[in-house]
Amino acid sequence: MRLPERPRAVITGAGSGLGRALCLALAQRQGRVLVSDVNEAEARETARRVGQAGGEAWAVACDVTRPEQVDALVRECERVLGGVDLVVNNAGVAAAGEVGQLPLVEWKRVLDVNLWGVIHGCHSFVPLLRRQGSGHVLNVASAAGLLSAPFLAPYNASKAAVVALSETLLAELKPAGIGVSVVCPTFFRTNIAAAWLVGPDEAGQRLRELAATLVDKSPVGPDEIARACVRGVEEDEFYVVPMRVGRWLWRLKRLSPERIAQGGRLLEKLVRSRMGGGHTR
Repeated sequence: MRLPERPRAVITGAGSGLGRALCLALAQRQGRVLVSDVNEAEARETARRVGQAGGEAWAVACDVTRPEQVDALVRECERVLGGVDLVVNNAGVAAAGEVGQLPLVEWKRVLDVNLWGVIHGCHSFVPLLRRQGSGHVLNVASAAGLLSAPFLAPYNASKAAVVALSETLLAELKPAGIGVSVVCPTFFRTNIAAAWLVGPDEAGQRLRELAATLVDKSPVGPDEIARACVRGVEEDEFYVVPMRVGRWLWRLKRLSPERIAQGGRLLEKLVRSRMGGGHTR
């Protein structure tokens, strides 16, 4: 959908990274943004930057794993903005490790934020969008949800589920005139790698360092991804896959899934070699 002048938006996980970049991209359109983050201080900093960039913003502390807090975010949205043009379910975390080795508590943490956070956002905001008869939902997934690299099982599973949820939502909301997009970037420069939970041993630390290297050396930053997201929303694009390598790998997987499985094994060998691990079968 074409965003209106001074678009009204609610963005979760907006205290840093892609969430903050999306807020600033909307500020350039004099957007009015409800900046939501579990860290209220970071949300306030984003809101300050939005104001400097020409928009209006209100910071709201919200833990997306708590449905009552997301419901409260909807009420605040109606009170402050009088409705919403764009809802962005962006909050996310990551964990890395082998299946059977990564503690189940980390599986739960990743799924609670990455999947249940999006479920809560959709569950709470879709009724408002239906009442309006307009608006757009942008769910932030990842190329990990399309390609399933090794050592990222909880993250892959959560993001694949977000893609599936978004596909379902598109079928349900399109007849009502409500847009849906899901963005699936590959590695880009953000602080998520620094917060990855990995095993406490030396191999876990090396895995963290490898993830940080892949992120830090990416030529793409959050501002470029944010612009691609806004463009995707305005062009009513459902799958927003910003990076060329992600698009090509996704096409290859659809044409020949076993090729991607083999590619995953090659990536596994690379990671293991960097981690000082043994051979793969």
